[in-house]
Amino acid sequence: MNRPTAPGNQAAATRPREDVAPRARAGADTAAATAPAAVPTAREAVALVAARLADPQRTAAVASRDDNRDPVYNALMWGPLTLANGLPGTALLYGELSRTDETWRRAAHQHLAAAGQIMNTAPSRGLFSGPAALLAAAQTCAGPEGHYGSLRGRLARWVADDQTSRLAAFRARAESGGRGVDWAAYDLINGLSGTARLLLDAAADPAETGPEVVAALTESLRHLVRLTEPVAVDGRTVPGWWVPAELQVSDRDRRAYPRGDFNLGMAHGISGPLAVLCSALERGREVAGQREAVHRIADWLLGWTLRDAAGPYWPARAGWDDELAQRRPRELFTRTAWCYGTPGVAAALHRAGTVLVQPHWRAAAVRALRAALARDETMWAIEGPTVCHGYAGLLRIVARVAEESGDPELLAGCDRLTAKVLACADEEAPFGFRHLMRFPAAARSPVPHRALDVAGLLEGAAGVALALLPATGGPLPWDRCLGLA
Repeated sequence: MNRPTAPGNQAAATRPREDVAPRARAGADTAAATAPAAVPTAREAVALVAARLADPQRTAAVASRDDNRDPVYNALMWGPLTLANGLPGTALLYGELSRTDETWRRAAHQHLAAAGQIMNTAPSRGLFSGPAALLAAAQTCAGPEGHYGSLRGRLARWVADDQTSRLAAFRARAESGGRGVDWAAYDLINGLSGTARLLLDAAADPAETGPEVVAALTESLRHLVRLTEPVAVDGRTVPGWWVPAELQVSDRDRRAYPRGDFNLGMAHGISGPLAVLCSALERGREVAGQREAVHRIADWLLGWTLRDAAGPYWPARAGWDDELAQRRPRELFTRTAWCYGTPGVAAALHRAGTVLVQPHWRAAAVRALRAALARDETMWAIEGPTVCHGYAGLLRIVARVAEESGDPELLAGCDRLTAKVLACADEEAPFGFRHLMRFPAAARSPVPHRALDVAGLLEGAAGVALALLPATGGPLPWDRCLGLA
């Protein structure tokens, strides 16, 4: 399969990190210890990040320092062609800024061009890595003028071709008797949902659409509908997104879920497909059984509502025995994050309730977000200012649901979360904000985090700045990368 040529040579993959459970306390103490005496306004913080990231060569040099490593996987926190921590993620920021300030158009082009130069050697792993990540950035940078039409068209055809091949491989495995699915079959970051969401926009754009794009999108929606259908496993009926032990992403997960699990999260769970199926319905793209599939997912998620002293919440994942038990467990591990836990589930349910006019789904989402904000912050299990499992991701979800619902508690929560993000700003950090990661020795150390210099969307300063942009006026283009539009 040939990749489209674009305006040279490192490759990186987006690595799932949500399988590493932190201790149940937030990173606020560490963040506060490094915060400046004068907390900036949101506008000042965005300007700081934009200025610090503007030169893609400097950004790459800082982020790819040999000591700037993930303490869990010992991997560099620089994936040049990823949305999570690379150039497509930074290009998204400048694409958004260019919508209201043309002076950022040059920076958007520079980051997009730098990403294009390394595309031919980058691996494809769904929406967040490789040519699909570049297409997501190019779509955002295109603006109302439709810039980069030729590049976007080539990338859209490549993504459609790649999606078709991945769908065929999944069908072949299922037809050969393979049990269950892995994350790549459906998740938002590395799987078929994220790229389906990208194809949804491509199919509606004259510069990107074509028979192969529409066909790949249609088959993707059919695939996601089939995925929601119950399956028989060892004499029991379970949801079709069951991930067996042999398809878990790590040895840790294979030990934790010896009979497999059911993932609820937005990043790697069934909330991602729910959001994408609803986005397609909203745009008039519908296949047989799509509405029923939305109902199946929503009903299952609502059935997994757990409660503590603060109110309802959703766990991150449920094991086989948990799913089949006569009663739900009293508690399961969760985060209050975009990637896992109540916020991502609530965002997807609220979208579904809006699109299918189900007020009780919307009400359940709002109640759960209110409870999340009322819960002791030491139980949030989120780290620092960034998007994936930090304050910025929580802020963006609360802002979107608050704007759609008008709920006063959520609107007040936006102000509180904005203040928490801004308290993490650091003038001495190369990009204005640092990504906080727990490390294995933290249990024996007075310092619970390692602070890393990360540039991109999920784990970096660009995502923090994006979350601080004004939230009014409906979804922003980058929201689709998080399953929020």
